[in-house]
Amino acid sequence: MRNIKETILETAWKMIRRHGIHKTNIDDVARAAMVAKATIYNYFGSKDQVYREALDRKIGLMLDRISQAVAALPSPLEKLNIFIKESLKMVREESLLFAGSNNQSYRFVSRIVAARERFFFAQERLLKGILEQGAKEGLFPAQSTAKASKLIGYLLRGFSPPAAENQETPAGPVDTDSEAASLFEILCHGILSQERRI
Repeated sequence: MRNIKETILETAWKMIRRHGIHKTNIDDVARAAMVAKATIYNYFGSKDQVYREALDRKIGLMLDRISQAVAALPSPLEKLNIFIKESLKMVREESLLFAGSNNQSYRFVSRIVAARERFFFAQERLLKGILEQGAKEGLFPAQSTAKASKLIGYLLRGFSPPAAENQETPAGPVDTDSEAASLFEILCHGILSQERRI
């Protein structure tokens, strides 16, 4: 049987993503999670605590997903490739976290910003480890893996979808695998053709 607390948190997050924080209430979360409203308050104490823990849970799941994908591969190049691919997928899948929304309450937006920064910090540490392994194996230059991981992290954050609905968005679905492959190619081989190297 599934853990009741996990069910509540997963349901709350899905509803927040779908309807926003203002249109998500504890009555609806209780109904969708098939628990009594009192059960939610027994576990969490307040609506804000439910939202806070749902957000923290989502960040944790995302970090686990990317860490497990990287850990499953032996080569730093393969690890870098899957790191980029998973990072871009997460940015696209969780637009509430990465693009935010002007329709959310200030308290919730500030929590999203803090959670997003925790995610980026952990992501940067993981990337630094990949680059250090590659430097030890002679695949990547060893000058500054910390700086490179920070810059690659900034680059990946730039793939976040626009926050406002009236901003220009790409037509049609985004091919994240193709974007990841292009970014990986540029990172590993540079943007200039071989003949035009500086």
